[in-house]
Amino acid sequence: MRKVEEGIDTLVEAVANGGAGVKAVLEGIRAALTGKNPVLAAIKGLVSGLSGRAKVAIALLLALGLLLGPVVLVVLLLALVVVALIAAVRAAVE
Repeated sequence: MRKVEEGIDTLVEAVANGGAGVKAVLEGIRAALTGKNPVLAAIKGLVSGLSGRAKVAIALLLALGLLLGPVVLVVLLLALVVVALIAAVRAAVE
């Protein structure tokens, strides 16, 4: 019986002192058992377990991605236009 109590104490301590991953897993399991979306609950649990600096870093990366996404798209479209022009010129020469 003492071994079981020690095992439970170890489990409770790991959950209490666990990082963002442990919180994400527990929230996902809780949501699955209550019939809610476990993926969204796990993401919320992950974010709630992150430090303030990590949350700021994620927010900055998302903002940077949203700002640079259209730029990357324009560059890819320009590259496609250049390739099409090169193919048209080569076809006209032959």
